[in-house]
Amino acid sequence: MLGTGLHVMSRNLTPIMLLAGPLMFMGAFFQWPITNQVGMEAVNLLNDRDLLILAVVGVLGMSLTFAGLHLLSMDMKKGANRCSTQLLNMADLFIFGTFGLFLAGLGAQVAVILTMTDTSAVFTDDLMRESVAVTVYNAGNGIWALTPVVWGMAMISMGLAYVGLKMPEGMTEGAFFMLMPIGLVNTLLPLIQDGEQAELQFVFPLTMLLYIALGGLMLAGKIDEPGSE
Repeated sequence: MLGTGLHVMSRNLTPIMLLAGPLMFMGAFFQWPITNQVGMEAVNLLNDRDLLILAVVGVLGMSLTFAGLHLLSMDMKKGANRCSTQLLNMADLFIFGTFGLFLAGLGAQVAVILTMTDTSAVFTDDLMRESVAVTVYNAGNGIWALTPVVWGMAMISMGLAYVGLKMPEGMTEGAFFMLMPIGLVNTLLPLIQDGEQAELQFVFPLTMLLYIALGGLMLAGKIDEPGSE
């Protein structure tokens, strides 16, 4: 029993988190009622206390995803040269920043849910309740707008650290190379998307699928785990 426990504890959590986290995160994303709605229309969609369970699943998936990215960055630092280590330190900063922005943005929408479903006497009338909810939602929406920029910079830094400015060699470098183009699209997202946010509905799942692919390939032994050599 002790040997089995030690074997489990010796497993690398990075690919597991990169596989499980994005699956939960993406599942919550597609079930969340808000897409491109603004103002009172968005607030009305959030007037449902059952969404709090979905928000918890989203936060858990988000936590596992960004923890997995941070662990991946730490693994990549093993044996890395000075330039790559500096790039990975930058990536860590961007990962933490992205996680914070995501929490703040989702937290604002959770605050809207709690405001709209409040049954106490805090608000004197529905007009005041709706006014507060719209203000909180708009503030959170502004935070969401900048999140892909920081997220993309984290991915670009990690891709540069692992592959560099050259054509990837082999499946391992090819898989990590994809962090750069998808990261670039994330960084440019505020410039290329319009009010309908159709691009976000495509780029976010694509990013999640890349993480799932990296985690799955590492678990299956198809690509080398960074730092395993």
